Amino acid sequence: MAEIRTNNETNEHQTPSPPGADPRPDRFRCGGRGSEFLAVDPGGMSMRGSGRRFRVSSICLALAFGSVLVAKANEPAGTQPTPVTGAGSSAANRDPARAKTEGDMAAFKSVGFYLHAGWVYRHPFAVRSWRPEDYAGMFQVLKAFGYDRVMMWPLVEAMPMPLSDADKGVLVAFRGTIEAGRKAGLDVWITQCPNLTTQPSVAAKPWSERAFPDGAKTVRLDDPAQADPWLAHRAKIMAIINNADAYVTIDGDPGGYPKADPKDWVKVFRADQAAIAARGTHPDRQRVIPWLWCGWGTRGVWAEPIRPYMDSELAALKEGLTGNWELLSGRSHREGWANGRIPVQATIDAGLLDRSTIFCYEAIEFEPSVPQARLQFDIIRANLAQESSSAGQVRGVFGNAQQPVMVLPNIWFFAQAARNPAYRSASDERVLTDLARVLGGPAELLVPAWQCLSLPLERLPADLASNLRKAKLTSSVAASLPGGPARYLEILAAQVESQHRILAATSKPPADTQDAVARMTEALGGVTQWWEQHGYVFTAAAGKVGWGFVPERQRELVSSWARKLTPEQVAAIRSAAPAVAKQLLDGVLPR
Repeated sequence: MAEIRTNNETNEHQTPSPPGADPRPDRFRCGGRGSEFLAVDPGGMSMRGSGRRFRVSSICLALAFGSVLVAKANEPAGTQPTPVTGAGSSAANRDPARAKTEGDMAAFKSVGFYLHAGWVYRHPFAVRSWRPEDYAGMFQVLKAFGYDRVMMWPLVEAMPMPLSDADKGVLVAFRGTIEAGRKAGLDVWITQCPNLTTQPSVAAKPWSERAFPDGAKTVRLDDPAQADPWLAHRAKIMAIINNADAYVTIDGDPGGYPKADPKDWVKVFRADQAAIAARGTHPDRQRVIPWLWCGWGTRGVWAEPIRPYMDSELAALKEGLTGNWELLSGRSHREGWANGRIPVQATIDAGLLDRSTIFCYEAIEFEPSVPQARLQFDIIRANLAQESSSAGQVRGVFGNAQQPVMVLPNIWFFAQAARNPAYRSASDERVLTDLARVLGGPAELLVPAWQCLSLPLERLPADLASNLRKAKLTSSVAASLPGGPARYLEILAAQVESQHRILAATSKPPADTQDAVARMTEALGGVTQWWEQHGYVFTAAAGKVGWGFVPERQRELVSSWARKLTPEQVAAIRSAAPAVAKQLLDGVLPR
């Protein structure tokens, strides 16, 4: 959630493209006002010891004005923002030109993070694999980095009706995870799909092993025979995990169905509000939050224009929802891709900025994504700059990741850049060095490890992996990392080692046929070495390495080297390859 789809831009996996997409593979409590968090400023002072602590209010953040382009199937490029008038058009929705002048360098006052737990693979990469102590540790990391909100997906959609005793036990345990987040000083949000459940047969597996959306079942909310039992099932779930600060429901992807009535979506929130009133632990402050992503009733962001659906659902919310509710307006990592900024612009035009939090989806990490140390600082800079003109007008900003241990630098930078706009101009090396200090580790080892997928062979020391394994992370923040600091260093070392093997093997053309076989064997050894660390297979049930589950940079290195092989070398490699490597060879060798 939000997107179970192919990321054609990055080719992070090779499942079928969504309709309308280019199929080419190349292509927590807030802590109140003044809650404390760790930060750095661009002048050279960093955290703990030599650093400064900043104290900020934990109330609001930034949305956006500025040019808006949309996905190919949606609004035409060049659409300009419309000044908001009418209801809600006070200071929270003031003139965009004035807001841009006043807000360009304004800090976002609240920063949230979505721990995406959609898929099953190895610990501690997959959030789904985390134990209570991993969650508790990550809450401390987020708080130290400058976040004051966290959103989690407990995947209740994989719990069929009626709730089994085993699934009730999972929810009771997750209630403790929610409480751990609140005790860490985070405002804790729980997210759900709008109308999905699962077939009873799915319950044969433990909840932690259920690969969603296997067995998923769509509930028609316009059919009382389907909707009423499902809403009662949902209320029972919420009666157990009744201690969250907010309950978020997306408008589709996953969930929804074509031409669905937005009034039926509103019924879900009213039912949730009734559940909160009846069983919530602090009902006067607990709220519901519609998540705007693709538009309720649409066939999807890749299939048809979504703006009419956005407008309809916003109108239905304004008319039919009362009490304590907000909005989570999602956007893609760039305009002209998926939903672009359409939900943000629709929120502006509806005059609902004062209820809204902006969700910079995929700014921190693409979703789905192969586990990898991929830096996305420029995307983060661009997204925050584009939305910062509305700082102070909306309630917060969010980022997301599905494997936080792999993108710690992006998580760090997102919060720091949101809290301190001047920090956006810091160099990549400066940002990484600051994070190394926060973790209490040697920057001379951590910085190249985080950069390893983008470095040439001559800049990736042969002994870097072994030195990482000997290193120590000494800070309390590092001690809180899911899996622990030693495991984190081992993960970095394993990826560095894998990348170095591939770079070295593909650094020269083979001297002869025997050398070609040896080099390909070594390169594929590096590929499988990294995959064996994480075991990521997207939604596949069986764990088997494939190019769709390998960082694109690694595939590029192997395939570009293989294209220069002679027919004799190709034949020798194929004949010498073990069975496990044949599927990988088919993806890179000339035919």
